[in-house]
Amino acid sequence: MNGNRFGTIFQVTTWGESHGDSLGAIVDGCPSNLPLSDEHFDSDMLRRQGGKSAFTTERKESDRVLIESGVFEGKTTGTPISLRIRNETQKSSDYEELRHVVRPGHADLTTHLKQGHRDHRGGGRSSARETASRVAAGVIAKKILKHYGVGLLAWLDSAGENSLSLEERHECETASLAQLRERCENSEVGCPFPVDWATRMKAAKELGDSWGGSVRCRVDGLPAGVGEPVFDKLGAQLSHALMSLPAAVAFEAGGGLRMSRQPGSAIRDPIQGNPPAPATNHHGGLLGGLSTGLPLLVGVSFHAPTSIRQTIRTVNLESGEELDLSVGGRHDSFPLPRVLPAVEAMVAITLVDMLMRAGRIPEKL
Repeated sequence: MNGNRFGTIFQVTTWGESHGDSLGAIVDGCPSNLPLSDEHFDSDMLRRQGGKSAFTTERKESDRVLIESGVFEGKTTGTPISLRIRNETQKSSDYEELRHVVRPGHADLTTHLKQGHRDHRGGGRSSARETASRVAAGVIAKKILKHYGVGLLAWLDSAGENSLSLEERHECETASLAQLRERCENSEVGCPFPVDWATRMKAAKELGDSWGGSVRCRVDGLPAGVGEPVFDKLGAQLSHALMSLPAAVAFEAGGGLRMSRQPGSAIRDPIQGNPPAPATNHHGGLLGGLSTGLPLLVGVSFHAPTSIRQTIRTVNLESGEELDLSVGGRHDSFPLPRVLPAVEAMVAITLVDMLMRAGRIPEKL
């Protein structure tokens, strides 16, 4: 099955399955001379880790990243970087009853119809476990962006039917990233405002149910003119990246959906100064598929996990018989706090690739 590589110049290929021996990423196109060691991955891998709250999976991997190539004496060499993450606590026996039974709401059925053969253990490549590889690759991309003064942060914007207010969203767009990051680090759900969403998510898990939600990400310091219209507009590339995440169902670029509900007179940004720049940011850092130099805003929404205890009708592929299925094992009832570093990773990977395409990042730092 193709589709395991992302990027044009800065390329990331992920490999491995949820219940295989290990998984990882190959990062090709990284400039040389970037300081990089195994411990640089720890912080983001810890953010993605399960087993830390009552509404996430009990599966807790150490998620230590091992650099296998592309780094010498603590710096990148400009050659492909191989990253490996061991799977240490997989319980494949939890999935034995699913060897011939497909889970509704998952890629089980479509993978079977496409391939005729699938890895039933946790969904194989379709498992959210695959995002560990993306997060690891994203650490490298974020280090490159930081070198050029570009910072980014993702936070939880909504959970089920609950969402931040317009005033809170405005503050997320205008407060410093350092302030937002500190607030998110002190939040159980990765939100910069005190919200009581965790209680509802825990209650859903007790009922054998789950919730989805949405994430927003802001990028500061991105120079103007990044993007390659017409088909490779910056928003289009970010959509490709973020919609490739498991359970992603909707994407917003710049001003997003709210702009479709406003008249043109309400969304224009006056241009002023020398060099000229938009004075306000209704368009969320994008005009004509190119960055404006103002903070870039993107959003992505995820459906609720469908591996839940409540029974549903499905089919045994071997016998053709219908049966009622209740999915057991270790699963998230609300995974979005763990999704935040994966969103940041895909945004960072996209931006590094687009900056390289624009000639803004050389082969040697």
